[in-house]
Amino acid sequence: MKALFSFGCVLCSCVVSFSAYSQSSDELFELTLDDLLGLSVTSGSDREEKLRDTPASIQVVTASQIRQRGYTNISEVLSDLSGFDINIANSPDRVTFYQRGYRTPSVQRSLIMVNGIINNHLWSHDFPANRQIPLTGIERIEVLSGPAGAVYGPNAFLGIVNIITKKGKDLDKDGSDFTLQAQLADFNSKGIDMSVQGKHERWSYWLTAKVFESDGPQLDDMASWGFVDEKYLSDKGIWGPVLTHGHDGVPYGQYVSKDRENAVFSEVSLDNFTVGLNHWITHNGYGVQFSFDRGQPNAAWSRKTTMYYLEHQDTLQSGIGIKSFVSFRKERRYGDWAEASPDEQSERASLSYVTISDWNSQSSSWKVRQDYEYQYSDILLFALGLKYERKELTKAYEICGYWASAFCSLESDDELGPYGLGKGVYYSTDKTMPVSLGGLGDMSDENLINTTDRGAYFRATLKEASWSLSGALRWDNNSIYGTFIKPRLAATYDYDENNTLKLIYATAFQEPAPIQLYGGWNGRNANPNLLPEEVRDLSFIWMYQSGAWFSDLSTYYSKYKNVIKEEADNAGKRDVKGIEWRLKYETDNHWFDAAQISSYLNYSYTDVTSYIYYDHKRGRWIGNGSAACEEDDTLCDDYRIPLGDIAPHKLNVGVNVPVSRQWSINTRFNYLSARHLYLRNPLRDEGIKLGDYLTTNLSVVWQNDKLSAHFKINNVFDSQVYHPGVGSADSGNAFTDADGNLLRTKGFYNSVMPQVGRNWELVITASF
Repeated sequence: MKALFSFGCVLCSCVVSFSAYSQSSDELFELTLDDLLGLSVTSGSDREEKLRDTPASIQVVTASQIRQRGYTNISEVLSDLSGFDINIANSPDRVTFYQRGYRTPSVQRSLIMVNGIINNHLWSHDFPANRQIPLTGIERIEVLSGPAGAVYGPNAFLGIVNIITKKGKDLDKDGSDFTLQAQLADFNSKGIDMSVQGKHERWSYWLTAKVFESDGPQLDDMASWGFVDEKYLSDKGIWGPVLTHGHDGVPYGQYVSKDRENAVFSEVSLDNFTVGLNHWITHNGYGVQFSFDRGQPNAAWSRKTTMYYLEHQDTLQSGIGIKSFVSFRKERRYGDWAEASPDEQSERASLSYVTISDWNSQSSSWKVRQDYEYQYSDILLFALGLKYERKELTKAYEICGYWASAFCSLESDDELGPYGLGKGVYYSTDKTMPVSLGGLGDMSDENLINTTDRGAYFRATLKEASWSLSGALRWDNNSIYGTFIKPRLAATYDYDENNTLKLIYATAFQEPAPIQLYGGWNGRNANPNLLPEEVRDLSFIWMYQSGAWFSDLSTYYSKYKNVIKEEADNAGKRDVKGIEWRLKYETDNHWFDAAQISSYLNYSYTDVTSYIYYDHKRGRWIGNGSAACEEDDTLCDDYRIPLGDIAPHKLNVGVNVPVSRQWSINTRFNYLSARHLYLRNPLRDEGIKLGDYLTTNLSVVWQNDKLSAHFKINNVFDSQVYHPGVGSADSGNAFTDADGNLLRTKGFYNSVMPQVGRNWELVITASF
């Protein structure tokens, strides 16, 4: 209730949002509701259509709004939208977001695209929503909520985040635009974000890039949590000889978690041919994701993706539109990891088996896609397409210097180390331990698997003056898990010029990630018999616009089966019911001789039901669909219990007040209601809930024709905030015994993750 009271008080205050770009694009403070309704979007049906007409629930964040609100990374954008639960660990997955209430181990079930090109990793299906994506070159971000398997095929399971960039071919005349942005922030954070677009006669091009690095917040910058304490990192009983080593010149035993990230996205076009590049790489420490008695955060876990593609678009004389696409992609996940596994036979499990290991995986793919579109008549449109993709995937992580169960091409099977547990396994009472890192490179053939994906779809749209019907059917076949056929049906009806109604039935399936099929290691089993997850969803949407008001109300009911959690098991069913309401309002600025005052309100209600239950006494999941049910039919009940970690109510509010033609003040508020913790979290078994909270972000923006500056304060009131733990969230909260001795955690993942308090950011942008 305190947070609600604060929210009522703070609504009268302001936030800051800065940005600056070329006047040749949209002005910083100009965006009317009519402009928003008239925006063309492409994510709903993989073709251009008006936002109001698209048969999907889509939120659009434009370049103007990015600049107004002062966003500098993709997770900030998503945090203000409806339908997202955001967890921040300041780790390799800096942000884990759950779309439409579906809790997952990482960002796996939502597709992240750049101009419709998927950037999720081949091997893990995840995407690190960190700070590598440049925003200066973005025209808009389209966020589709709900399954879209009939349009996009496998893994369009919960929704899509499609980043649409500015392009040289869209310039009014030959020439170029260039934008350069310098970012300076708390925690010694620095970034350069730039974009350029140009065209000359038949040629056009665009490029956007970013370089970012940060020392990251220190522990005294965050709320307190017992298992995030340097006493654990430096305890000799826990870590022993590990403390004689370090990473990047910094000894283990202290909290260090740095970030280094960069990305380049680019295209060059000649007439109807386009050559493109998607490249990004992230290097991150482990932050507060893992308990400090289990893992040292001082490390570099890296992910790298490079994709080259060729695209051709044309319209034949018969009126058939044709689009051809071919791509080659190569990716890698690699890094080092210092681990302490409690020896349960020692007193209070205070001693450990310790390792410092080297990890690597590599995967690649060739993809060919062919799409056709035919406007049969004024009211009837047909589309069809074919896809073929061949992937070469790592089976299991290659891990050297680890437990004997791990695969390492550099170690023989009889190298079992001093305790017979693995070459790299030592004990915390040992004085020394040899470590060899950085020797892993190309993956050996014995640890690779080749798969093929084939797909085909057919889509038809019948559009009359006030209504439209659309349907799609997609066939997908994978050489490992077989064939799936997924339909989608949608109807839209313009009741009058102010009201539009939509009814959508959509389906999708999620492939089991190869990291779960084959990639087991200490603490996680693999399961090559995993079945794909499936979802059926029914959504109703009402869009209303009148004068200065715009409202977009969505209700949905989703049914999931063959759920895959943090373990590599199919685990029963889930149901999710929800409401998402997006409201925008603009009014003339009577106080100042400046542009209009604009505001938004994004509300989400989410109810998530799990059919299985985690029995903490048994230490396993039970219920219909669980592994325990297969072994004992007395453990097969449908429990229908709240899953946890998903806030039932989320409210995001923003107000932008231009105070002159050059100055603007922007305020953003994020409120989350109290929530149960995840069923597997030991704190859930103790009846502990996370309380509600409110954070406020303030920005002040100054701009002229070619230069702008924005100063932002995040978490203005320095609220002490905790996010739920990710993965199994199984550390518990027994920090010390009665004598003050450190106790060990129940598992690797922190049950809750402390968040950063007040912090600042300064951004300068120049346009040429």
